[in-house]
Amino acid sequence: MMPDMLQWGLVLSIAGPLFCSLLVGLLLLARSHWLTENAVYKLCNCGLLLAFLGSLMVLVAHRFSGTAIEVDFGHWISIGDYEIPALLYVDRLALVFSLLGSALTLLVARFSQTYLHKEAGFARFFMLLGIFATGTQLVAFAGALDLFFAGWEAIGICSALFIGYFYEREEPVRSAVRAFTTYRICDAGFLVAIVSIHELLGSTSISGLMAAEDLGGVTVTLIAVMLMLAAFGKSAQLPFSSWLPRAMEGPTPSSALFYGSVSIHIGLFLLLRISPILEAAPVARALGIVVGIATAIYAASVARTHTDAKGALAHATLAQTGLILAEICFGFTTFALIHLVCHALLRVWQYLRAPNTMADSHEFGHQAHTPSLLEKVLPRTSNWLYAQSLHRFRLDDRMDSTIAPVLWLAESLARWDELLRRSLSRRQDPNS
Repeated sequence: MMPDMLQWGLVLSIAGPLFCSLLVGLLLLARSHWLTENAVYKLCNCGLLLAFLGSLMVLVAHRFSGTAIEVDFGHWISIGDYEIPALLYVDRLALVFSLLGSALTLLVARFSQTYLHKEAGFARFFMLLGIFATGTQLVAFAGALDLFFAGWEAIGICSALFIGYFYEREEPVRSAVRAFTTYRICDAGFLVAIVSIHELLGSTSISGLMAAEDLGGVTVTLIAVMLMLAAFGKSAQLPFSSWLPRAMEGPTPSSALFYGSVSIHIGLFLLLRISPILEAAPVARALGIVVGIATAIYAASVARTHTDAKGALAHATLAQTGLILAEICFGFTTFALIHLVCHALLRVWQYLRAPNTMADSHEFGHQAHTPSLLEKVLPRTSNWLYAQSLHRFRLDDRMDSTIAPVLWLAESLARWDELLRRSLSRRQDPNS
């Protein structure tokens, strides 16, 4: 009975929200304005509830076994000798993240029902929420990195679409493109790592990563760095932090779910999942420690000078994710997992409360400023640090200047290709 409960729980948690979202989409296509807001919410919420109940079923089944369980549903894709297994993996780490994601998605869905009342994109929001829930559960229970990447990409696409939710305005669209571009650049490292692991170890299964220590030091370090690149992009670590404050252009509920609780921690969850690779790559761990601490210092400085609630929360979140990254790379994985869960629960509450912050506060600018120790000892340094933090250390400008030569080269090649095509067409058509 327990194996059946485990399998049904996994199917419900992953397929439930996706099925209900697709059902809403098909009904909207069939009858246009037939579905009311209440009907959309109930259908999508049913899928989110199935995901939560499925996670509870998996938890109960796992408690009776007491060990990590692999559930093989056969092959998802088979191309020649390359096979992507439909393999799910249930352990303590997967259950924690699955329950966290499903519970917080349910909470945000209930908040959104009232918050987005009479919004033009109400149905679109809840359909994306269901796809996001499926991606989260797939990431949590993925038994192979190929399957993990499928859920990872679903979350990334939903993230960009939520940022550009108010597509009538230019700035949300530009911010969505910026975030999606960052994802694409960093996810290239994930793809390179997956192919490398498949070629070197013969499988990308989570349980098979234990054999990573048998690879050469340089090889395993390069693979670890590629995976960390993907984690840096998804969790907005330096130097890829500039997209996070721009992501606040989306609705408050999506900001709470994505950039306060679940999505921002997906990169850290990836590092917890590939801990055998990190243990065999001390150089990569050292890189993670440096990047995590630098991100925490940068974000904490900027958060103290930010002028809006969501922007300050975004950088406060970033500071904590930097610390969690450092904890993982130091080897404190259990402590990092506890820190991740507590931080997600705190931030989702703060983000959902952000719209009421202004209404609840009655002391704007009336509190006397107490000079800090740095201001007393090194006033010039303090003023410089304040000015740099106010402009976010000009990270956007530096990233744009770094990318500018690549864009210029791409545009030049495109123009050269167009001129070459015109020249060839003129030679082939003498009458032109």
